[in-house]
Amino acid sequence: GSDDGDDPRGVQQSSIETTYNPIFVKLLCNNTPQEALIDTGSAITLIHKCLLNKISHDKFIPRIKNHLSASCSTIDIIGEVTLCININGIITQVVADVATNLVTNLILGSDWIQSNNVYILTPEKRIMIRRQGREVSTPFIDPPLLNYPVTLINHITILPFSEQVVEAKLRQEEMMNVLFEPNPRLKKKALFTACTLLNIQDGKVRMSIINATNRQQTLSEGTNMGMVTQLATSVNFIIPQDHSVQRIPKGKACMKLIPQGKRANTNDGINFISAINRSSCQKNQHQCRECQQYFQTGNELFKHLRDTCYPDEIRKQIENLVAHIKDDTQQEQLKHILWKYGKLFDTSQPSKIDIVLKNAIDTGTHRPVHTPPYRKSTKDQEVLTNETQKLLKNDLIEHSTSPWSSPVVLVKKKDGTTRFCVDYRRLNQITTKDAFPLPRIDDIYDQLTKTKYFTKLDFKAGYFQVPLDEADRPKTAFSTRDGHYQFKVLPQGLTNGPPTFQRIVNQILGPNRWKHMLAYIDDIIVYSRNFNEHLKHIEEVCSLLQSANFKLNIAKCEIAKNEILFLGHLIQDGTIKPDPENTRGLAETREPTSAEEAFRFVKAAEYYRKFIPKFSFIAAPLHKLSPTTLQQQQTSSKKTKFVLSDEARMAFHQLKNIMTTDLILDIPDDTLPFKLQTDASVDGIGAVLMQVTPNGDRPLAYMSKKLTKT
Repeated sequence: GSDDGDDPRGVQQSSIETTYNPIFVKLLCNNTPQEALIDTGSAITLIHKCLLNKISHDKFIPRIKNHLSASCSTIDIIGEVTLCININGIITQVVADVATNLVTNLILGSDWIQSNNVYILTPEKRIMIRRQGREVSTPFIDPPLLNYPVTLINHITILPFSEQVVEAKLRQEEMMNVLFEPNPRLKKKALFTACTLLNIQDGKVRMSIINATNRQQTLSEGTNMGMVTQLATSVNFIIPQDHSVQRIPKGKACMKLIPQGKRANTNDGINFISAINRSSCQKNQHQCRECQQYFQTGNELFKHLRDTCYPDEIRKQIENLVAHIKDDTQQEQLKHILWKYGKLFDTSQPSKIDIVLKNAIDTGTHRPVHTPPYRKSTKDQEVLTNETQKLLKNDLIEHSTSPWSSPVVLVKKKDGTTRFCVDYRRLNQITTKDAFPLPRIDDIYDQLTKTKYFTKLDFKAGYFQVPLDEADRPKTAFSTRDGHYQFKVLPQGLTNGPPTFQRIVNQILGPNRWKHMLAYIDDIIVYSRNFNEHLKHIEEVCSLLQSANFKLNIAKCEIAKNEILFLGHLIQDGTIKPDPENTRGLAETREPTSAEEAFRFVKAAEYYRKFIPKFSFIAAPLHKLSPTTLQQQQTSSKKTKFVLSDEARMAFHQLKNIMTTDLILDIPDDTLPFKLQTDASVDGIGAVLMQVTPNGDRPLAYMSKKLTKT
């Protein structure tokens, strides 16, 4: 309606196709800064579901319906919500339809324009609102680009040094003259596609990809090939039949009505996105990944992230991650990267990576195995019900009718909480084992010579971020008193879980593994020789993980440290030694009261045997207590009467004392000479590998072996 005496003339159309001049302004939507499209050609106000999920809002009312765009693609509506729009202090309200596939975050339609006395002043490039005696205005801003991901339709294998034409898809059915820009992750794998103009038909496009390596490479179905950016087309809407359109008087919002059935001509008005050049494409570098707003500079974007889009907890933890950096410039450089990839640390909503496992649980033609649930106490049943409901809520499991079933066990963790586990031992017995290798831990440490800076990244429930193929899901089924369920993601406890996850991480990290980044299952370490190098390496690995949609556990990450604990060892300045917590635990172990306890102690100490000269000789009396046959293993228990011999007691205390000393080795340096010292007797053999350095010979590893009479 109008408040200034104008008499708008109503125009009723059953279905009107419209085009419009693109008008974007900055405003507050529910007290959150946003960029909105003021669209005189849309009879209704629309908000994208993703934006709604990120802002506080009134009650959401579910209501499934569809609107049809001028290109005959469907805009899917899932409900409606009341929004509060604040433009320079004038607050208005509007009921908006919530869409799942909107091309921009927020569209204020003619319903909002007409009911709030909005003037669109095209010559001055601003909009003005008169309300309750007040008059405010806000300027137009440059429209954001419309980006659409392009994904591979089929799984493909590209031969070495060859070119292959592949078919990809995107959600838009038809688009002409769109700019395609390749996914930078492909380039890192020496897979090249051209940055070019494309025409999209039936939501599909054909493109050429080159494998510039000497090995064949595979890309799975759904791989992100890149983005297309709409260049010079108008976005058109079909106005729903249940809306009437009022023509707004001259001087307010001018709307051009196109006769029904006639397609809007982009030449009739200013294009929604003007022809772009390379410089305008750079805006993508300063787009907020949370709310999709665009910023002129990186500093503006990071300030926006700090102030608006990331939870307070993430802000505090990022500050804590870099608090140890004393140089202010270096600290800001690190924060710059962490804010840029802050989405990695936002675990407020469960997420899954863009890779779907195939044949992770290959049981051949074996019949389904079924193990009844274990009996549990009333308290454990309540815990089990709560854990199951959490898994359902987070979309990690689903209801099942599978003939397979494995029992659930609840394991107490050190912090007193309970871990939900499924006992897959029977399933594992009939599963074909995946032979994909895990990296040798000593090979990992050998890469860390001359390294000054370390970063350790920890996945947030890494297995649960990996989608499971629908064919494998029934085999993961389990039962509780509440029902029968199966996993939609990779569960813990599968025999092929570690090699499967290792393969995925290796694929994501690509050819720079063993150069400046390494992964052991779900632990990633980034290592560099100087700080500037380390910044580049951190950004590279963050970009790779974020592109794959992985999430990290920020509380367990360590950034740009000079020493770091990794896989039970402390690494610092070219040296390696056991984790002090582990050796302290061994040093505080009480004297064993059973053969089982004695054997468990010596096996734990054995993990650090390369740090201890003549370990085999010292530990020999304790090794004699190890069960060597299945019968011994089954009968060996704490109930069996046991007396520790003087020889074994002496060995036990000697190993405990060694654990209190400074066990330290150098990491091998291939640029310096090596020296091997050996020793032998009738009882055994021993050796020490040394590095010849300007500061003298340094031990790299100790080796010993006790000889038997045979």
